[in-house]
Amino acid sequence: MDLWQLIGRDHETIAQLIRDIPYASTDPRLIRNRARLLGNLSDELKMHAAALEPALYAPLSRHEKTAALVEDLRRAHATFMQQLAVLAKVRRAGWLDRFEDTTFLVDQHLHRHLHELIPPARALLSSEEIEMATRAFVQAKLKALRAQRRGTFGSSEWMLTAAVGAAAAGIAYLAWQRGLIGAGARR
Repeated sequence: MDLWQLIGRDHETIAQLIRDIPYASTDPRLIRNRARLLGNLSDELKMHAAALEPALYAPLSRHEKTAALVEDLRRAHATFMQQLAVLAKVRRAGWLDRFEDTTFLVDQHLHRHLHELIPPARALLSSEEIEMATRAFVQAKLKALRAQRRGTFGSSEWMLTAAVGAAAAGIAYLAWQRGLIGAGARR
């Protein structure tokens, strides 16, 4: 998988969690309850940001054309993460409305990644820089997953699945890069 596919897969995971949370039970005894899924969403967003930082944010913050955009995306991320933290503590009437307001900001943020961040990244970064960014993304994501397993980001069965998927994607990318799989594979 290339960098753009890895980012897209993260976006799909985040979008699926956003779709699932309103329909989840509020019963804390159930595995797929609302609070646990909200924690999973928060964890996914933290790990996605941790992976984007060295992969795209750091290199693009050095370009005049994208520096302000990167800072704006960082601020937007901090804003909706604060709102998610408040939601995690609140269990009263109006929760779903607040959740929808917050996830609207998340959706806008992901839309901006696709339509404002990725196009200039493709234009400004060389193919070598994109390869380095892909490696940085995979390494940062794996580091965030390891930290999460140690309890830094929280815990859930969802993260184990994400960890296995990220590791498999990273291994597949490295194998493809070395010509072990794909069109250039030797038989």
